[in-house]
Formats: sequence, structure tokens, C-alpha cells
Amino acid sequence: MSLTNKDGDTARVEVDEPHDSVARGPKSEAVLTVLRGQNPGVLYTLEGSGAVIGRSPDVAVTIPDDTLSRQHARIQRLGNAYAIEDLDSTNGTFVDGERVRSARALEDGCRISLGSRTVLHFRLHDAVELEAARQTQALTVRDPLTGAFNRRHLQERLASEAAFARRHGAHLSLLLLDIDHFKQINDVHGHTAGDTALRALSQALAALARAEDVLARYGGEEFALVVRGIDHSGSLMLAERMRKIAAEQRVKTDAGAIAFTVSVGVAHCAAGKNCDAQRLFEAADRALYAAKDAGRNCVGVEAT
Repeated sequence: MSLTNKDGDTARVEVDEPHDSVARGPKSEAVLTVLRGQNPGVLYTLEGSGAVIGRSPDVAVTIPDDTLSRQHARIQRLGNAYAIEDLDSTNGTFVDGERVRSARALEDGCRISLGSRTVLHFRLHDAVELEAARQTQALTVRDPLTGAFNRRHLQERLASEAAFARRHGAHLSLLLLDIDHFKQINDVHGHTAGDTALRALSQALAALARAEDVLARYGGEEFALVVRGIDHSGSLMLAERMRKIAAEQRVKTDAGAIAFTVSVGVAHCAAGKNCDAQRLFEAADRALYAAKDAGRNCVGVEAT
């Protein structure tokens, strides 16, 4: 292509094909973002032909809100279009303030109210926008160094898991882990070695955790694992496995490979108990300090 300026000079301009990240595709990928309720800002992508929303842990979009029914509403995909229907919920489903009484089409940007506390924002994205939305979401809930969840997400999820445990009479455990003498690793071998140790520990813990568990970095060298549905002895067994796998990690340095250990504090709320997130965290913290006082590289336990 050629362009001519006011003086009559002509220049040829090369026009490249649009890059894949610039070219617009069909806005056919649906995303739900929590505007109000538990965990505001959390993003859910809708995949496949449909997704059920509710407070049950067995549905595609689980929202910890006691005013939602276990299976509250269903979003269905019809080609590149989406529709929502209420599943005979107790407190109703609303789209932009109007109650859903039969299948209703969803438009980009509409707001979905569920029960009396939860409001979701429905958006349509193309593939590039969807990936950007996922990356933005990851930045808000993940620790950039280790990839584990961050402290804010831990606090939100621990509160919702405690509510779930109370409602369903389920076991809930919290494990707090701290790398022993971490300052010495940084002082002697440098912060690069310390960062490598943190990443190695996070990856090892993630390999042991289940999909429903919540692994988070909540301090400099401190990690937390929220574990649903295992009893007290199971929690202790898991803590011991984590202590052992931490001791197996090796960090490469200029002076050779170094090892490190962790202390673990375990707090458990038995099924049927009135589980409280704050009390559970405080109990796990006391158990962690007890493990350190006992000489480190061991597991401490505290009742809630």
C-alpha cells in the first residue's frame, strides 16, 4: 500500500496480517465474575454445553452461600448463545432484576442475582479476552513466586470451608507449615536459593494436595493447607507425609545442594462441631509454634 503526503512524496507502507492476539474472534466464551457475595472477584469460566450453579460441592459452579439451593440454576449453551433457567430454587434466580420463571437468554454484561446475597456478572469473550481474564484472575488470587493461592484467598476460602463444614457436619482441617531456619538459607546462600526452596516446597505440597484442598502461601516462608473431609488421624498422616517430602527436597547452590526441613501445625474440627475459621487458624498457629518449641522438623497438634 502507498501513501502520498501533501508535498506529493509517496511512500510504500508494509501492512502485515493481524497477529493472532489482535485479530478478533467470536465472543462465544462465557465467564461469570462474582460481584457481590462470598469471594468477590472470583471468576468462573463456563465450559461444555452447560453448567449448574449452587452451593453443592458437586456442581460445576459451587458458591458458598447458604441462601442458594444445592442446585440453584443452570446455564445452557446453545451454539454461541447462552440461556439460564431456575432449578426450582428456594430463593429464586433473577436476571437484571427480573425473576427467571422459564429459560431466559443471557446477554453480554447482564447481572444474575442468586438467593439474597450473590450477584454474578455474565460476560462473553473471544479466546484472547478469555485468556486475559484468566490471567488477571490468577494475579488476584495467586502468589506470583510459588503459584500457590495468596493470603487473601486463603482467608476467604477458609471462611467458606468452615461454613460448609458447619452446614454439612463435615470434618475440616488446617495445616500450617513453616520452613525451619529460613533466614539462614537466605543469609548464607542468598535470596535466589531461598526463592528456589519456596518454589520446590510449594510444588511438593501441591503434588500431595487434592483438587478440593486449598494450598496457600500466607507469609514469607509459611504455607497453609485447608483440607476438607478427612478425620483427625488422616490429618496427622497427611502432615507427616508433608514433613517428610519437604525434607527430601534439594536446592542447588554454588556451594552444592542444600536440604531444609519444615515444622507443621495441625488443627482439626471434627464432623458435627461448630467449626469457626478464626478459632481453627489460631489453633493451627499454636500447634505450629509447639512444633518449633519441640525442636522443629516435627508435627504439632492443637484441639479446637
